[in-house]
Amino acid sequence: MYRSHSAQDSSPEAHEFYGIIKRLGDILQRRPEIDWSEDRKWCAEVLEELARGCEKSLLLEEKLSGCRYLRGGDEHLLVDYGAGEEPPRVYKVTYGENFGCKSRFIAADPDLTGKHFHAEVQSDPLFYLNRWVYLNSITGYQTRYEGILPPPVDGTLPLICVSQKRLPEINPKDEKTIEAALSLYGYVRISKDTYLEKDSHILLTDAAPRNVRINEGLPALFDVIAEKASERVVTWAEERGLLG
Repeated sequence: MYRSHSAQDSSPEAHEFYGIIKRLGDILQRRPEIDWSEDRKWCAEVLEELARGCEKSLLLEEKLSGCRYLRGGDEHLLVDYGAGEEPPRVYKVTYGENFGCKSRFIAADPDLTGKHFHAEVQSDPLFYLNRWVYLNSITGYQTRYEGILPPPVDGTLPLICVSQKRLPEINPKDEKTIEAALSLYGYVRISKDTYLEKDSHILLTDAAPRNVRINEGLPALFDVIAEKASERVVTWAEERGLLG
């Protein structure tokens, strides 16, 4: 079902993410500025404070105990959790040492691949949480916040867990299918596997067939990078006539 940005902003999943982001922002206001990639002990303390008092986080470790891990990845583990959930959901546990990816923009394309945006690791949990807010604003396929898990090994960081409805493992055959589906939401293709919404300037990168499903004719962006485009990116797209 098609939903507008305003309708998505009122979804229960969106409200929950907004609440967690606000709590994280309140914690950060009480602490000095920090480099998430360097001050790992401080980052761990922030995430532990965020988890305290959060009922979902306090129950999450027990909830996932004994579940089957589907596979690992560079950024996360996937947990097949079906107990009491209809439809069944897949839980995505993201390593505290690497909260997903962000995109790096390179205007040049010397190899003529058509690719100007490249994924690179990032350590900011606030960036990671906002990623799901942006993706939830696009389609009816919603990612849900599930809580924070304790560090798996002493000296490492807590993990953030989200969940997504399990979908048939049928990916789009090509980029044109994804482009057509995202055009329903005002997105235009500006580079290989990359789309920009003309009004909100939400940037979707790594939107390759492996990270997208088409569910009932609409895109389910289960592992796409989403962020606000920089002014440099928007200007670049406008100067190339990519935004119409």
